[in-house]
Amino acid sequence: MHHGYSKILLLILYLLFFSNPVLAEEKKIAVIKEIKDSLKTNIIGTSENSPPYVKIIRSKEGLDYLLNDFKRIRNYAVFDKVTALERELSRINFKDLMLIAILTQPMDNYTLDVKGVFKNESEKKLEVRVDYGHIERNYDIPPKKSIYYHMLVINKNNLPIFLKVKNLHNRKALASNPSIFVTGRLLLWKYQDLQLVPLKIQRKKSKIYYIKGRQALKLEKYVGKVVTLKGKVSNENDSPYELDLEVEKVVEVRE
Repeated sequence: MHHGYSKILLLILYLLFFSNPVLAEEKKIAVIKEIKDSLKTNIIGTSENSPPYVKIIRSKEGLDYLLNDFKRIRNYAVFDKVTALERELSRINFKDLMLIAILTQPMDNYTLDVKGVFKNESEKKLEVRVDYGHIERNYDIPPKKSIYYHMLVINKNNLPIFLKVKNLHNRKALASNPSIFVTGRLLLWKYQDLQLVPLKIQRKKSKIYYIKGRQALKLEKYVGKVVTLKGKVSNENDSPYELDLEVEKVVEVRE
């Protein structure tokens, strides 16, 4: 009796699967390697929301072309990152493998989330699905924009590849950037900018916050004092231990 129920259940699952043309015709492609990061450019300004785009690399020459675009960004932080990226991507055997590079224009405050690569059996094509979002902000001094990228190494094929994007309308990005409270001694940094240094430094744990532009001018009277500030941390960071802070409120000041 139990064996009979099992057969009926399997038959129902089979019919459900093959009666749904999307499930029957679509297959997720295995990704061999993923590489994602961002490169800070020298372009300053705020950004409007715009979708990412895709580049398909099936040869060493195509990879060189992609990396040469990155090398045009002339700053030391990018040079080190691109050198490391070039070293990693040069290991790809383009006889058997290929590279899908999802890229953005120079942006600020951007979320790029790749959901996977899917093969449409009936239409003989690959589809890369990406969610993206952007937070529009007003800055006293606009930040340097970054090129965000997410690269996928898959088995080589000659199928056409299409990018399918979904705009997150900033919901995920806003939720991931809440206001924080930070305490430290406020010090002069360079030009007219300030830095908030923790009272006790712990290696690889302590964070230094930088306050720039008009915000810094408003806080100059607190230089040398211990302050608690409420604000938001920028997503555009060269180091996890050095962060830009957009100050919303001075919570406390003490000597």
